[in-house]
Amino acid sequence: MRMRTSIAAALAAMVALLWTAGCGGSAPRPPKTAGGSLPDLELAALDGSTIRLVDGSGRVKLVNFWATWCAPCREEIPDFNALYAEYRDKGLDIVAVSMDEEGAEVVRPFVADNGMTYPVALGSDEVAEAFGGVVGFPTTFLVDREGKVVDSWVGVIPRRVLEDKVRTLVAG
Repeated sequence: MRMRTSIAAALAAMVALLWTAGCGGSAPRPPKTAGGSLPDLELAALDGSTIRLVDGSGRVKLVNFWATWCAPCREEIPDFNALYAEYRDKGLDIVAVSMDEEGAEVVRPFVADNGMTYPVALGSDEVAEAFGGVVGFPTTFLVDREGKVVDSWVGVIPRRVLEDKVRTLVAG
């Protein structure tokens, strides 16, 4: 009986680690871009517009790499919607970069079904590499008003942690 309990505890710990790490199975580690500048890229948005990441707006940016098939990515959507509603008028932009290989055909209905209120762009391996490599989903970058990547995460970010950092950046 003791061995079954130990095995169950070990399996639970592995599941928790993978969930925290996000989709991709890698242990969380900050991507190489943390501390650097936001890459100057233009991304194709689902609505047909172009999103230029470095736009000179002086706004705080949250760039989230995700995929429709990633359960931890789906878990973050309500928190991102709430943050966007609360801080958009205070200087926060959120850009969700979908890494789905099937492109807009899969992403567009997912965005509508899940009520994503912030801009969604289609990503590529080149876009991920411009951020220093994305090792799993979700991967999120927080960028200050000057375009410097001040924080990054692989896996789900607790809303309280993210909101505290966003609040500080939009206030300053």
